Amino acid sequence: MNCEAVENRRHAGLHLQNIRKRRGFTQKELADKVGLTREAIASYESGRSHILDTMLVDLSSVLRVSADEILGLKRTENTETAINRRWAKRIAILDSLPESVRKHILRTLDDLIKANTSLTIFDDS
Repeated sequence: MNCEAVENRRHAGLHLQNIRKRRGFTQKELADKVGLTREAIASYESGRSHILDTMLVDLSSVLRVSADEILGLKRTENTETAINRRWAKRIAILDSLPESVRKHILRTLDDLIKANTSLTIFDDS
């Protein structure tokens, strides 16, 4: 195999890894969604394995990006606008808690943010 092919595989793997993380998937979660093992996803991301065309279609569908984005042929969206599934899960859980617990958690979160940034948090309690 020539060096260019190996380099292209490595770049596609890095793009896949970045997109997966932005979308909030673990390797295991993504593997389960596309019917692979976690090790297969790790192999794609490291560039050890070539992403087959059929798998590229499945990955694109689950990650909601084009195949060109995974291959690095098209610029990916701004990471600030991507919805992170892990945050969405946390917000859904927070919304399901009793109001008194939510307020306590939000106050704690506000305190942590204030202690670690110069941002001003508006308390909507």
